[in-house]
Amino acid sequence: MDLKELQQHFIDRVEATSGKHVLLQSDPKFTGHATIRVAKDNQPAHVLLYKPAHEAVLPYLVAFQCEFALRTILAEPDSQFNLVSKPNMLDDFVRLMGSHFKNDPTMPAGAVPQFSKLFSDGLGHQLRSMPISMRIDRKLHDKFPELRDLQRKSIDTQLQENVHSVGPIAKRSAPNDIIRPNAMMNAAFAKFFSGLWGEPPIFAPYSAAGYTQDANKLLEIHDSIPDEPENDRQLVDAWAAYTGLDKWFTTEKR
Repeated sequence: MDLKELQQHFIDRVEATSGKHVLLQSDPKFTGHATIRVAKDNQPAHVLLYKPAHEAVLPYLVAFQCEFALRTILAEPDSQFNLVSKPNMLDDFVRLMGSHFKNDPTMPAGAVPQFSKLFSDGLGHQLRSMPISMRIDRKLHDKFPELRDLQRKSIDTQLQENVHSVGPIAKRSAPNDIIRPNAMMNAAFAKFFSGLWGEPPIFAPYSAAGYTQDANKLLEIHDSIPDEPENDRQLVDAWAAYTGLDKWFTTEKR
């Protein structure tokens, strides 16, 4: 199959499995690379959004998002889940951010709640998606070599974005209680691809920043939990417990 045919292959799988169409939409205002909104029972279609700036790797993004959707669709109903914030989460973030920027004139006090919401949403999305994404990427890498070049291009962009979490800008932008869990997960992500591609330098910035032990532990957890979709909730819960994010997030039945 060429790349266009392969892209359609993944869409067809989701549609055949779920009985609902997949709507592919370009959105220049979307802040990420791509995402899929799995249709609820009363919705007619799944919506796969992607940023047009990443259209060059679209077949990979579609494959990845469709595989992510299938993990939800194929999981037993009792194991399907959502990640939700705990009642104390936003108040904790506002307090931590307020203290962090207390003497910083560049951050107006009125902007702290909005900034806090931005960081909390980002951490929640990362926790919900990153440990599962590595399972999907390993499958795509091993079973669909046609996608490897696009996968590498897309992941390289993510790795370049993620590495800022151990840089000086991150330390200025949020307190350690918020930055550290983000960096721990990014470190595990980098070490995973460092191993998959056989390229140790990918992990070097995290090793230098002292995240080797955390990356190793998160990958140990990742590898110790079976790969079936029914275990995704256990995996996310285990990462939340290790990173300390379980004080702000929990999983619940979908």
